[in-house]
Amino acid sequence: MSHLGPSYRSLTARLTRPASAAAGEHETSPGFPLPLYGTLIFAGIRLLGLAVAAFLLRRGRFRDLHASLADLLRSWDAGRYLLIAAHGYPRNANIVWFPGYPAAIRALDWIPGISSVRAGLAVSAAAGLVAAWGLTRLVMTLTDNRRISLLTTALWAVAPASFVLSMVYSEALFCALAIWALIALVERRWLTAAGLTILAGTVHSSALALIAAVAVAALPALIRAARARQDMAAWWRPAAAVLLAPLGLLGFIGYVALAVHRLDGWFLFEKKVHNGFDLGYSMLLTLKDAIIYSPTAYIALTFLVIAAAAVLAACSLTERMPACLHAYTLVIVLTALAAGPGYLGSKPRFLLPAMLLGLPLARLLAAARTWALIPVIAVSVAASTWLTLYLMSVGWAP
Repeated sequence: MSHLGPSYRSLTARLTRPASAAAGEHETSPGFPLPLYGTLIFAGIRLLGLAVAAFLLRRGRFRDLHASLADLLRSWDAGRYLLIAAHGYPRNANIVWFPGYPAAIRALDWIPGISSVRAGLAVSAAAGLVAAWGLTRLVMTLTDNRRISLLTTALWAVAPASFVLSMVYSEALFCALAIWALIALVERRWLTAAGLTILAGTVHSSALALIAAVAVAALPALIRAARARQDMAAWWRPAAAVLLAPLGLLGFIGYVALAVHRLDGWFLFEKKVHNGFDLGYSMLLTLKDAIIYSPTAYIALTFLVIAAAAVLAACSLTERMPACLHAYTLVIVLTALAAGPGYLGSKPRFLLPAMLLGLPLARLLAAARTWALIPVIAVSVAASTWLTLYLMSVGWAP
């Protein structure tokens, strides 16, 4: 490995050191691993977000939603997931919503006293905590910096539209599966990464980014094995990962194709709900109209989020991390921006799985004092929650 740069050798050394040494590095005090602190920060931010939402729902234009906090948590697409969990896919209906999250709800709602709504909230809450643990751990591995790791998790928890991580929505479950699939890829646990990607493919179409990450990670290993003419033991796992990773996503798309007797059935339904892929044409058209005729507040705020995501995605390319992580982040951002033509206000939610977008910003904020960061995070929670409610009331999102 002499031809590889020092940063790669350093990362490889951290990934391959004994488990006891790695565990010690990730501890902040005896018996408390660093990811636990990241998880607690995430939990605290989500609870604060719920409190802010409960406060806002009784004031101003948000009273027009005529919703309590409980109503809000099970609103919009939550109803679709709950219906699928209870009855499966209705006949002659749009089969757009993926089955993984409803299946997780159904796995819990058989317990006496746990309704489908409570099961959905429990799945989202647990998945969010698992995702926060994984994100903190992954960033610690990449940066070897505790402060940056915790800040990256906090920034993800306050991202625009992050309130849906507390709702009966599939984003939290997908993010949990995605971050641990990425961890498995970085640690070269090929079959684990493939298995988690398969599961993620049953939860959300954003699994396309994970499939790309698996391919980007495995291809160099396969090329090296071919050039060195290594035996099967050296390359069958990455090869199997590439072949297996798409099965979850392709399996559901295939199911829809069989159900409606059309190969493009799922894509057709996506267009019917105005969420197909138009390569960003509709977004650019909206931007042009906004520039010519002056934008509404809703459009201006949404494009501000999109612009921030694009800048952070560009900045993330300067981070020294495995190519598969860059590939995952870029595909998430590009597919989020390419979706259209409707529900412009949903784009902040589509960007949530790009959990490493906050890493460059976390690196900048790491030098700030804790007493200064706490109010900044608190204000960001309030702003993010307000934006979600605003998009619900004006932009027909999340």
